[in-house]
Amino acid sequence: MKRIIFILTLALVGVSASAQNNIYKAVVGVHKNAEGSVVVSDPSTTLAVDLTFETEQVVVGPYAKYAQKYLETRGALVDKSTTSLKSAKIAIVTDDALAASAIAEPTTSVTSYMGTEAEFAKISPDRLSSSAMSLDDAAAQAAQAIYTIRKNRMDLISGEAGENVFGGGLKDALEALDAKEQAYLELFLGKKVTKTHTERVIVPIVAGVNEYAISRTINGKAENLKLVLTPSEATPKFTTLSEVDPRDKTAIAVRIANIATCAVMAGDKVVGSAALPIFELGRTAYVAGAVK
Repeated sequence: MKRIIFILTLALVGVSASAQNNIYKAVVGVHKNAEGSVVVSDPSTTLAVDLTFETEQVVVGPYAKYAQKYLETRGALVDKSTTSLKSAKIAIVTDDALAASAIAEPTTSVTSYMGTEAEFAKISPDRLSSSAMSLDDAAAQAAQAIYTIRKNRMDLISGEAGENVFGGGLKDALEALDAKEQAYLELFLGKKVTKTHTERVIVPIVAGVNEYAISRTINGKAENLKLVLTPSEATPKFTTLSEVDPRDKTAIAVRIANIATCAVMAGDKVVGSAALPIFELGRTAYVAGAVK
């Protein structure tokens, strides 16, 4: 039977009223739509699940192996990337397959002051002359520059230097030193690139089925996510219309959706949830009306 969902207001007034549908209530079977055409309706619900993933990538700095030697700290020695599921949003598809809401745009955040997400500055900040030097010497020079910047910062804060630098000028000077130190530090400690992207999964709901598998590969491992529907214990009812005996000649069958809790589960953890009207978990009622 063809499934039709009309996003309109239910109007069943008197014996000559036409039957119309919305995402909470929909006429079952043959009826007239808002345009006066006779249609066949099989109320159903389709959900769109938007899964947002975050990928954190660590890009190794060129002086990483000298971090312990010159800065007494450890830098990442191997590029690595880790992806995790951050959130899930659930919405009802109200007409075509992608009609729920726009998928969030991908984002990229780079913890770095210089270069791009994949590379460091073309001219490293430790190059103070055109003379060639070993990687070890360049790292030593960069480390010394970091300690010099830190001393200059303390001199500014304590008033030992820059006695005429105060107010907004002091703030700008400190921010410039912070940026320069970060540029040197990332040569040792690398940089962190954080990216997010959203995938949409369309889930047609089936009567009698309350769990739906949403399998995804994360970090090369299969992760079994689930969409779980928990119907409300309250029986869906009409608030403005009286129900009649289904044997009444003027009776129209109307499907009333159950407001169910729809949750995306990763193991025992709820990643996202929403209370949504689900036809397949509701009931069929009969109201007085007539289909011409």
